[in-house]
Amino acid sequence: MAVQIQGPNLFELCYEDTKIVYALDACDGAPRLDYTGPMGRHSFEGDAIRTERSARGREVSVTLDGVSHLRTITLTVFLPDVELEDSNELSFRTVGIHATRRRSMIEGPGAEFTTEPLEFEGLARLIELRAAESSVLL
Repeated sequence: MAVQIQGPNLFELCYEDTKIVYALDACDGAPRLDYTGPMGRHSFEGDAIRTERSARGREVSVTLDGVSHLRTITLTVFLPDVELEDSNELSFRTVGIHATRRRSMIEGPGAEFTTEPLEFEGLARLIELRAAESSVLL
């Protein structure tokens, strides 16, 4: 039997009280990211998700909280390139980061940048969506 090699279109990541689900639409590849964790519950689609390709995988970033010009909290996760051989899922480990940038309301220095590293347990899956067959009554 030939080995089936295909990339996953659904990634589930867990770290302590944080859960992230990143999915690519089966038809057009449009991304969706759902986040549940210390920053609440958030859903992102399309242009709200920033992705960068590298030689080793994909870097996915979203803005979890942006309070005017005073504070911005972003989440970035690294999704390694994985191949699914004769299986529809594969476990992996990866990293991410919460980054917070605070700006001072007064002039002068005062911007503060902090980061929190995250170590995720991940599951990559290939989800095949099939159109439901419908019967028509005449």
